[in-house]
Amino acid sequence: MKTTIEMPDDLFRRAKAVAALQGLSMKDWLTNLLRREVGAGTPAPPSDQDREQEADAFIQELNRLASDISANWQGPHDAVAAIREQRRDLGA
Repeated sequence: MKTTIEMPDDLFRRAKAVAALQGLSMKDWLTNLLRREVGAGTPAPPSDQDREQEADAFIQELNRLASDISANWQGPHDAVAAIREQRRDLGA
């Protein structure tokens, strides 16, 4: 059955992000959530495709974090230089 759900934009964005991080479509995520809440059975075990989507979402998140870290380490002090400086300060 199809239905329409209205919700605030910020809630929708957060829910969609949670679903993506779990490697699920919004439809599958909401279906699992509703099944759990109303006790209509347990969600089906994840398929190989679900696991692949979850792995892809995880890799995308790692890439995003790597980009954020790289952006913060740009300039005259890259990560290696910062570690060397810290070791010098500690007398190592």
